[in-house]
Amino acid sequence: MRIRVSPCGHFFQQDDGSPFFFLADTVWVLFNKLTVGEARSLFADRRAKGFTVIQAVVFRDLFEPNTPNVNGDPPFLSDDDMFAVRLNPAWMAHLKSIVAAAGESDLFVGLLPTWGDKWNDHSNSAGPVIMDRERARVYGRSLSDQLADFENIVWILGGDSPILRQDHADTIQAMAEGIRSGGSSKRLMTFHPTGADTSEVFHSAAWLDFNSIQTSHDRPNLPGYVHVERLYANRLPKPCLDMEPNYESSPMFVMKRNRARPNVEPLFSAYDVRKSLYRTVLAGAAGFTYGSEPIRQLYRSGERVHIHDTYAMPGWQDALSDPGSGQLRHLVDILISRSYFTRIPAQHLFVPVRQYGSWADRISVGMHFAGQENTDPVSHVQIARCSEGSYIYAYVPVRQVVTLRTSELSSREIAVTLYDPETGQQTDRYTAPNEGTITVVPTRDLDTFIVLDAVGTAG
Repeated sequence: MRIRVSPCGHFFQQDDGSPFFFLADTVWVLFNKLTVGEARSLFADRRAKGFTVIQAVVFRDLFEPNTPNVNGDPPFLSDDDMFAVRLNPAWMAHLKSIVAAAGESDLFVGLLPTWGDKWNDHSNSAGPVIMDRERARVYGRSLSDQLADFENIVWILGGDSPILRQDHADTIQAMAEGIRSGGSSKRLMTFHPTGADTSEVFHSAAWLDFNSIQTSHDRPNLPGYVHVERLYANRLPKPCLDMEPNYESSPMFVMKRNRARPNVEPLFSAYDVRKSLYRTVLAGAAGFTYGSEPIRQLYRSGERVHIHDTYAMPGWQDALSDPGSGQLRHLVDILISRSYFTRIPAQHLFVPVRQYGSWADRISVGMHFAGQENTDPVSHVQIARCSEGSYIYAYVPVRQVVTLRTSELSSREIAVTLYDPETGQQTDRYTAPNEGTITVVPTRDLDTFIVLDAVGTAG
């Protein structure tokens, strides 16, 4: 089971050349908090919902340094071992058992060698900083060698901390070089940045196989598609994806909590997740990372809640049924059913409303404002097309009149299909002549996915 970057540089593919959509779930403390049996249960649920990757950290301390795992084994046997970054063999044995279980479920593990608090004191976890350039290099080589037999690993450096100084960049660079010098040298690698940031500080580094962004959890409707569009347009093409967007069931405004009003914070919903997914993918992303707040910290009833200490957190097993986790595959199924590697961003196909006349409503519709210019992140329509002219995709987050240019479709007739992103079901389907533009009015009040197929090429 191997994946690599596609020849065009924008996608992932399997060894047989078939598409690989990087659909990840966030389970940062997987190796800390789950038994192998519990991990198997989580993997079975996620694989059945179309996930292909589980993101986890080799070791992460939410509250106290050197936190033991569910078996009582700490990641380091002593403080001296911790500051030398020498992992406990028992910890590694548990980690290997879980990585092997993921492989049995045909899942990759997006593996972070460490969270950012171990190389940067600007972080949201317990610390302390234990890595510099040389220790990071030795640690990276050790992990690479110990995990050489596991092909289902994707390396994710970083861990939600910013590159603020040259020594931060040097430490990450050295860790990457250490991994590349070891037995896992040919696994894909990226960098997980801090909130509202991207990995492009390392874009030209030879070890960086694909880019990541983090739009994070501050507020809804953050335009992650803008970051993806910029990365996609880079002359050195590399796949990219939002590796940490809003988490379903997570309180919004994480940096602006009102402690005087516990348990009334608005929560991100499946709808927020879908908007992040569809718009970044149509902007050019090669995948997407989902997250559910109780699952990312594997919360159990009665435990201390990380960060959201005023939130009545449900348990992680209950959160497995959060609706958003089952809705992501609907987009992937449509993408796979059509020409996959020819998909390109196509915002130029959006036609702004321009109507003028004597009636007041027509005059108001023709005025210049954000909704008609497609610049409002609440209602922003994202568009992609097939470079060979067989389809156009458009994600419409709220019901509105949408006019699209269709002159780049290679047929005289167009099959128009509207999908409900919640269920994946068609809500309408009809054919229309290709007259250069087409206007569609979705029936759903919330989001709709529009597919225009050149007749004779529909999947």
